[in-house]
Amino acid sequence: MASLQITFGDLRAEVQRYMGFGRSTNYDSLTTGQQGDVVACIERGLRQFYAPAPLPNESSAHEWSFLRGMGVVSTRAPYTVGTATNSAGAAVVAIIDGVMQTVYEGQIITLAGETRRILDVAGQNLTVDASIASANTTVAYEILSGTYDLPADFGGLRGSISYRDGDGYMPLRLVNESALAMMRSQESIRKDTPEYAAIVPKSTTDNSVDNDSTGEQQFVLSIWPYPDKVYDLVFSYTVAINNITDNPASNADDNNIPAGGMFHSETILASCLAVAEQMVDEFNNPGKMQAKYQERLAGSISFDRRQMLPDGFGYNADNSDRQTQLPSRRRLQTVSYRDSIYP
Repeated sequence: MASLQITFGDLRAEVQRYMGFGRSTNYDSLTTGQQGDVVACIERGLRQFYAPAPLPNESSAHEWSFLRGMGVVSTRAPYTVGTATNSAGAAVVAIIDGVMQTVYEGQIITLAGETRRILDVAGQNLTVDASIASANTTVAYEILSGTYDLPADFGGLRGSISYRDGDGYMPLRLVNESALAMMRSQESIRKDTPEYAAIVPKSTTDNSVDNDSTGEQQFVLSIWPYPDKVYDLVFSYTVAINNITDNPASNADDNNIPAGGMFHSETILASCLAVAEQMVDEFNNPGKMQAKYQERLAGSISFDRRQMLPDGFGYNADNSDRQTQLPSRRRLQTVSYRDSIYP
């Protein structure tokens, strides 16, 4: 039996019809400019749906339940395998008998009473952020990891970050990066159970944020104190959804289904047509498709909220609806010592 879920091909056909290109027109026969207009309407419509504006009389935008993901970041224990050697005044440390990895870039290394940040890992050689005054030969060292890459599709934290400790999950306190930097500057190197966390943006090529990167916006999790062992940090996050097609100039992805499924298909279509209205019919038919989208959006948000409601709010143990009057169990708390009673 056919599904009622809307597909990329359905969206493209409806946008083609609205823009006057013909619903049944073969997509390959459209000009490059027409194809670009159709795909732009769909991509903008999807972005508008996945990141909606707040509804009237609401202060914050809705977060879709189907864009919720679960993530786990496993911390790294302090690394001390092998020894370290460096020349006087050099900013390169050679690690002997240890296994270096690129995940150590951005972490800190301590040796001979000196603490440096690792900028680059090339084989067994570590480039640090400042030269080391004295020469050291085969001395003990320690690498501490305080930052960790978050999932590539991370689009924002939902709730808290926690780890399992004995009988339950312990939450980390979420602060900003400047607060963590202050803690690190005010205290000596501290290895312990993680207590604080901050989410910091980065690019795919380095630890800066800019507009000339060809990769997606990435984020890292920064924690304090430095983990003294491996902890599995568990959290819920908003998924930054991928594009619906990898080849806009072809109909190869016609059967791709946008996230949201059948229940939100009409809202997704209305969003795409609202964008098409802005592009080609804004003056002749102002706001009709946008109003339709707002109507459908309110319905989709209402449905999504109902989907996430629990069956109940838990057991109410205040006994306010008890019909019988039971004798009070309250009693005076006393302590006896050498035949004397004390309150």
